[in-house]
Amino acid sequence: MAQVRQVQGVVRDAATGERLPFVSIVANEGETGTTTNLEGEYSLRHRQPIRSLRFSYVGYLPSIIYPDSVESINVQLQPTAARLQEVVVLGTGENPAHRIIRLATQHRARHRLQNLSSYTYRTYNKFILTATDVGEQELRDTLQLTKRDSAYLKMRNLLGQQHLFLLESITDYAFLQPDLTRETILATRVSGLQQPSFGLVAAEAREFSVYDDLPVFFGKRYLSPLSPGSTRKYNFVLQETVVQGQDSIFIISFEPEQGKNFEGLKGLLYINSNGWAVQNVLAGSAGDDDKRNIQLQQRFERVGPQQQWFPTELDVELTIPQLSLNGHQPYAHMRTYITNINLNPNLRRSEFGVVALKQQPDAYRQPDSFFQAYRPDSLTQLEQRTYERLDSVGRERKLDRTIRTMEYLMARQIPIGVISLDLRRLLRVSAFEGMRLGMGAYTNDRLSERFKVGGYWGYAFKDRRAKYGADASVILYQPLELQLKAAYFKDVLETGGRRLAFEEGYGLLGNLRRALLTDMDYTTHQSINLQGRVLRYLQASAQLRQEERRPTLLQPEGQPVPSFNLTEAVVGLRYAPGEKYMEQFNRLVPMAGESKPVLWLQYTRSLDGFLDGDYGYHKYDLRLRTLLRHRTFGESSFILSGGLVEGNAPLVTRYNGYGSNNRDYKLYTSEGFETMYPYEFFTDRYAALFFSQNFGKRLLNTRFFAPDLVAVTNIGIGSMEEPLQELTEVAFRSMRKGYFESGLLLNSIISSPFSGVGVGAFYRYGPYALENSRDNLRIKLTVSLLF
Repeated sequence: MAQVRQVQGVVRDAATGERLPFVSIVANEGETGTTTNLEGEYSLRHRQPIRSLRFSYVGYLPSIIYPDSVESINVQLQPTAARLQEVVVLGTGENPAHRIIRLATQHRARHRLQNLSSYTYRTYNKFILTATDVGEQELRDTLQLTKRDSAYLKMRNLLGQQHLFLLESITDYAFLQPDLTRETILATRVSGLQQPSFGLVAAEAREFSVYDDLPVFFGKRYLSPLSPGSTRKYNFVLQETVVQGQDSIFIISFEPEQGKNFEGLKGLLYINSNGWAVQNVLAGSAGDDDKRNIQLQQRFERVGPQQQWFPTELDVELTIPQLSLNGHQPYAHMRTYITNINLNPNLRRSEFGVVALKQQPDAYRQPDSFFQAYRPDSLTQLEQRTYERLDSVGRERKLDRTIRTMEYLMARQIPIGVISLDLRRLLRVSAFEGMRLGMGAYTNDRLSERFKVGGYWGYAFKDRRAKYGADASVILYQPLELQLKAAYFKDVLETGGRRLAFEEGYGLLGNLRRALLTDMDYTTHQSINLQGRVLRYLQASAQLRQEERRPTLLQPEGQPVPSFNLTEAVVGLRYAPGEKYMEQFNRLVPMAGESKPVLWLQYTRSLDGFLDGDYGYHKYDLRLRTLLRHRTFGESSFILSGGLVEGNAPLVTRYNGYGSNNRDYKLYTSEGFETMYPYEFFTDRYAALFFSQNFGKRLLNTRFFAPDLVAVTNIGIGSMEEPLQELTEVAFRSMRKGYFESGLLLNSIISSPFSGVGVGAFYRYGPYALENSRDNLRIKLTVSLLF
């Protein structure tokens, strides 16, 4: 009889035929072994003849095979009705899984990829969007189909011929200590598109690390089962121990302990005694209220001379249960394979920039042979038909043009030839202007990628005034993002407001606080501005501006609005260490990741007598934002801001208290004093701290009521030291004694996978508390969006 020293095959579920990943395979009762990959495939070699193979998998009956002379063995495992094993406690009173978890936790620093000095690898990524039949409808009489039945049948037939969407990409990734990264999309193919401006990257393979205290899982953070003290939070059960030569693999199930309230995961850990490293992980969200059902599987292998454990395969499935497509449940499936791993590459810091993800210009031109070299297997017939059918539809319906339009819409623009309409100018609603309708138009990249010219016009129905403006900008040197811009407008600005260079965008909700202000400055503005990136994480701006400010707040009854002529030279800095961007959809988009401090510094010099300027003063501004994460208490957000004005400055350029209390508009504005009226306080020097503690669902999580609980405290102090030259009848205070308020938010009481609505209560206390305690309380609506 021939002696078999090498076997290979596929392991499947005997009931469904589904391929099983991470099945443990042991040869000759433990002499050697392996596990199946994400495709359920295995290959095993042994120096000795292979007499027996034992296949085992949690939730299935083990199977023993005797190869004889056969080198290709496909195996089917029978599912068992038995549930996962319960906790077994040793005579010492200790759960045996806890010792293994503690050892894995103690050794996690040596297995963290972030602790390596450098590495590079190549990825092949495949993303499929399809749907499963969840309705199980029986169409008995096909001659009398309802409209709903007809749609269901049409969808079922479509899914039998193709997927809804298919995308492939190949990327090169590089890492250099301390946190420099670079990824280049070498090839991308998108069903239905001829020239895609985006590609799929293995972001989840890097963001999700079981060795982190709070790994990122599709934008959400969970407590890792290998975080310190996890044995007090998770229920660990040693399901099986598999001996493979000199090593043992411990298969441990985990899920949150009963009664423990935290953002947890559930799944299986395969821990190898060689270095106490995670060899495989299967994880999913443990929360019943989670609006997105995400399942992740990750495989690690020892690579390089160092035998470093490194992720080599990743599988992610995403389902949103609330979505239904003609009786079918849509779901997304992404698979990533990592190859060409180099743990000692020759990398230099100068090779890395803030743009951490780029796509090569010819990425969409790569032939199929380039993809085939990195595919673990050829495309299935269903996948091939998906490309063929959707590419044909894409050419017929000009989907590339549609995608280009969507790219502009993401930037809140509508392209019409070389001109793009600015959607942000169409409609605004505020306490001061009421409803404001308008339009804006700018040249786009179809005309030039280096310069842009445009303007806007709008009319507000409450103050019955038109506002308009224009600006032009040119990119002088793209590597440094060096840009020169000239601007002119007649619009409104906040009295005593804060204006910092490189201010953050406000997303789709816009700046809610600005909409609550009841008084504004009618402003005629003209400026020239030069800005760019001085260092990797340091941006700088220099501006000269001339303004005429006419504040309605200082308007005597029955008199014209007083005016103030200002000429200012402004220098601003923004320092954001570790900040990264990705180039997708023809735009730069900030990359999600670890939140690090961001610092803004600005100096303003008012020039008396220059360009009709009537005032001379110095102004210094500072803003610091940071976010700290704790595995027990959630996220702590700190925003520290301060300012100082020295010299002859009018009230319009000093600082209002930054309040957002408006009796008619009860909206939470995030940064500002929620119980303070907008112009109740004025200062020429101040410091303020805005603190919020997001506990998530840790403290309040029931089956029917699971909001995100956020505690808020805001503190401000300031004074008015420099005398005001102008006479004013405005009654204000200076916050010299300190302003204090605290509140509690219940966010996402009503929620969807992409948005949430909640409620918050704030109370004003301390030296500036109002006499009537009811007036110190404010109830506000909270609104949140995923983007």
